[in-house]
Amino acid sequence: MPIPTRVYIYLIIGTLAVSQSGNIIRIGTAHPVAIAAWRLMISTVLLALMGRGQLAALRRLTRSELIMLLFSGIALAVHFFTWIAAVQSTTVANAAIFFSINPVFVALAAFVIYRERVGWKLMAAIGLGLAGAAVIGLDDLDLNPEHLAGDILAVTCAILFTVYFMLGKRLRRVLPTHAYVTGVYGVAALVGFICLPFFGKPFFDYNAKTWLCFVLMALLPTMIGHTAFNNALRYIRAGWLSAVTLAEPVLAGSVAYFAWGEELTCRVVAGYLLICLSVIVLVFDRN
Repeated sequence: MPIPTRVYIYLIIGTLAVSQSGNIIRIGTAHPVAIAAWRLMISTVLLALMGRGQLAALRRLTRSELIMLLFSGIALAVHFFTWIAAVQSTTVANAAIFFSINPVFVALAAFVIYRERVGWKLMAAIGLGLAGAAVIGLDDLDLNPEHLAGDILAVTCAILFTVYFMLGKRLRRVLPTHAYVTGVYGVAALVGFICLPFFGKPFFDYNAKTWLCFVLMALLPTMIGHTAFNNALRYIRAGWLSAVTLAEPVLAGSVAYFAWGEELTCRVVAGYLLICLSVIVLVFDRN
């Protein structure tokens, strides 16, 4: 069955939206766990209101499917938390590079679990994207043993993203988009708020700019970004979708150049070109 064009259009918009997470975070001053919890909670409430007609599908889930939804939400929440911990324990470059291997994990898991095709074009696209990420972060890459814990956390973050994607692939067979994302974001938000007291952070005591950060994170990277990927999971191979995430550094860096005046060195531009080439290869591997 042909994949609807709207799925690709929404995915393009979603990739642009999710790539701006780092730029939006700069607006606020809250602890990352608070940002994660509130972005997920605001998204859950808005999506529940927008798609309340689909929520009845959640009540029709079997016990095993409910358990999968629970674990999918937990995986999403802990994915956010391990990313935060990785950035705090190692360099940003290390964390980004080690997390960028997630398309390899997703492609292999999708092949083993769902027998999804892993052709040479997909592998070439992943390879080019990984090379681009490595070139961008090579100057700042630090394999100091003191950063080993953070590097392991970044890899763990990639594994949790794979779990989230694999469970989503299964649940999207029985749940419409709004029902699935409302459920999974709701579980992840609950996990976030349960964890906030352990970090000694407040629930509500934030300034106006930080609340703006929460709202923008909910509307763009979560409601548009993550939801676009979850919507596409029903139609597109999970390995192909995860490879699309490799385009995020190009989109984030381009906006950061204009918004924050961040420098674009020759090495960064070369890395961006490799990533763009990987996206071009992906375009020819859509079927």
